[in-house]
Order: sequence, then structure tokens, then C-alpha cells
Amino acid sequence: MQTRSRFFELLAQVNEVENKHHDKSPDINAQILLMRVAMAHHAGKPLNVTQAMGLSHIGSPAMLHRKINDLLTLDMIELAFVGNNRRTKFITPSAKAYAVIDEMAHAAESVYDTVS
Repeated sequence: MQTRSRFFELLAQVNEVENKHHDKSPDINAQILLMRVAMAHHAGKPLNVTQAMGLSHIGSPAMLHRKINDLLTLDMIELAFVGNNRRTKFITPSAKAYAVIDEMAHAAESVYDTVS
């Protein structure tokens, strides 16, 4: 029961951060896509546009393409080439996106630090 309560505290904290930055991420699908992009980038395996559009559990390729464009317009992601390969564009979170992610991380830390 205690673990569940902490989890709901975490969700409440994350919800506050999401509400604060709602204008930076138009909808839940864009938020999920941004988190997947950030996780892959953090793991050192950035997604290219084709891979991002292949995340069929989030939505159709057409919808994902729109969400990529939405996130680009909001300056939450950037497209970059790696090395000499100019045919493949990789998606990376912007500094603006990492600022929001860091707020969520601090919110999670505050919830779980009270456990110790």
C-alpha cells in the first residue's frame, strides 16, 4: 500500500509539471514520443525519424510525423545528422525539453527521497 501511495504522489507531482508546461507539449501522444526520444538519446542510441515513425504502439506513422513536426515547432526536439551520414536525421531533445524533464526528475526525487 505504501508503494502505491508513493507512486500516486509521483503522478501528482509529474501532473503539476505537465500542467505547468502544457503549452510546450500539445498532447499526450507528443509527450510520450518526446519521452521515448529522450530515453533513447540518454541511452546513447538516438532515434532517427524513421524509427520514431515506427513506434506503432504510440500511433500511426502519419500521426507520429505530425507529432514530430509539432515538437519541432515548439522547439522541444531538434533534428541532427551524425558523422558524415547526411541522409539520416536523428531526433534529439532540445535544451527546452531537458529543462522540463529535469523538473520531472526533481519532482520524482522529492517524492522518493522522503522514503529514506
